[in-house]
Amino acid sequence: MEVEQGINYRTVKTQLPTRTCTTCLDASTGDMTEMIGVSGSIDPLTESQFVQKGIEMLQDPQSAPRALALCGTFPPGLSGQAVAKIISHRTAANILVFVDAVKDIHPVLATRCIDILKVNSTEVLSILSTVDSENYTARSPQHIDLAQAAMKLGTMFGIGIMAVTDGPSTAYLADTKENSCWAFQIPDLLAHRDHLVDETTRNNFGHLLLNPLGAGDTCSAVMLNLYLEKLDIVEAFAQGLAAASASCLVPMPNCIFDLSTMHKIRKLITVTKV
Repeated sequence: MEVEQGINYRTVKTQLPTRTCTTCLDASTGDMTEMIGVSGSIDPLTESQFVQKGIEMLQDPQSAPRALALCGTFPPGLSGQAVAKIISHRTAANILVFVDAVKDIHPVLATRCIDILKVNSTEVLSILSTVDSENYTARSPQHIDLAQAAMKLGTMFGIGIMAVTDGPSTAYLADTKENSCWAFQIPDLLAHRDHLVDETTRNNFGHLLLNPLGAGDTCSAVMLNLYLEKLDIVEAFAQGLAAASASCLVPMPNCIFDLSTMHKIRKLITVTKV
């Protein structure tokens, strides 16, 4: 698939079986669940090879990327320390580091090399609870100021931009360098179904199915790519949220969205400086 898309990629092979994930979406209720296979643990040699490949890619003037995106969950055996080692070897100041991950993230945060950290409300609480347990342990996103939490986490670890999503609720973007924060009010997809969903989809399903799986990844991908194309970070995040919302309207496959629907949703998103 990568070759077909013209993507220059490097791999490190492992003898472990490939993990599979099966998504079940009940068309009658809209309920969704996942059945995820068990992953084997990567051995130290494979981890070392992965780190070396990453460092070589970043330091090669012919293949150095404009951005390094670290997304998802590190597989067993690949530590945050190993990923931190890759990040710390970025030699070109113009290689942007984008992170959308939370498991074993503290070694990566400690590098102070993250330019953009995009997490959800539960994840930002999870990170803050380990460094400020008195104020953030056993708290829910509904009971804290997410804008303040985003700014605090970003300032604590030298992160330039903090983007925090909260499902269909208000999202926040904090620019720690400018000490500014914006709130993004996302429209109710169910309330706008006739405007957003075409007649064929309505006839096929009878009601609007929301499939949130992969919405966060969609937001990250669109946000980062638009920002790299020199779009203002606030607008890039707004369009990322619109794409994520549009992807929720596609029952399957995941992370696919209609561009015209994305633009319609973007017009319904309200951005306010807070």
